[in-house]
Amino acid sequence: MQRMIRFLMTLTLMLAAAAQQEVKQITFGGKHDRDPMVSPDGRHLAFSSNRTGNYDLYVHTFGEAGVMQLTRSPKDDRDPNWSADSRTIVFTSKRTGKGDLYKTDREGKSGFLQLSERDDLEEYPSFAPRGKGLLFVRSARKVIRRQSDKQVVLADSAASVNTARTLGEGYSARFSPDGKKIVFVSRRTKNADIWLMNADGGMQTQLTTNGKNDEDPCFSPDGKHIVFSSNRTGNNDIWVMNADGSNQRQLTAGAEDEIQPCWSSGGYIYYVKKIDNGTSNIFRIKAP
Repeated sequence: MQRMIRFLMTLTLMLAAAAQQEVKQITFGGKHDRDPMVSPDGRHLAFSSNRTGNYDLYVHTFGEAGVMQLTRSPKDDRDPNWSADSRTIVFTSKRTGKGDLYKTDREGKSGFLQLSERDDLEEYPSFAPRGKGLLFVRSARKVIRRQSDKQVVLADSAASVNTARTLGEGYSARFSPDGKKIVFVSRRTKNADIWLMNADGGMQTQLTTNGKNDEDPCFSPDGKHIVFSSNRTGNNDIWVMNADGSNQRQLTAGAEDEIQPCWSSGGYIYYVKKIDNGTSNIFRIKAP
């Protein structure tokens, strides 16, 4: 029995060490790098960082040194996401004092076009993989705002953001690669869980039912899996499951919180790790 216990302990350590060797740090800013999103062609990483004060957007091109600062607003720019052709970035900004949606090209040469002009807060934008739709989250502007106040909404195009239709209560919404499904987070069952619905808002189905918070869902490029973060083991780690919610399994087990995963077409999962010195950077692991 003791021999078996020692063998299992050794095997566990070997597996942990092997998994640790898969981890690669991508950004090295001394502040907070967040909101990672890899372009559909797998060539670029967009993220937000407060390394110059407030949050601005940055782009790192894989295989090249350094990063390019895309925005220089005196107010926070967050939540970058890519168009299907990897040429346009949509994001949320507080440069008007509220929280509106903007878009720009990959290098910022075309300027910054404001898409929304409402008193509400708009965030988590993403282009439809097919067509001209724009998915995002809207909530009324309040002094105290709860996650349960947020609504997943869909505009037919970037030009019709102000008249987008509501699909359901939730946040952190993302399309499936074929554009037919939307994965999102909802607190309608008290804690945060991952839900799935059709692109028209129908067939809303709960995928996770753990008593702890499951958040930050993102589809794999083939649409067969969903990666997410969860604090079900005491702190936030990266988890993955089949697109129907089955076979939920843990991918990271670090002492620091690991959040905001993004599954790239290059076969990697990028995520934010909160470092124990109060900063956060972007890391990656090989996708399962």
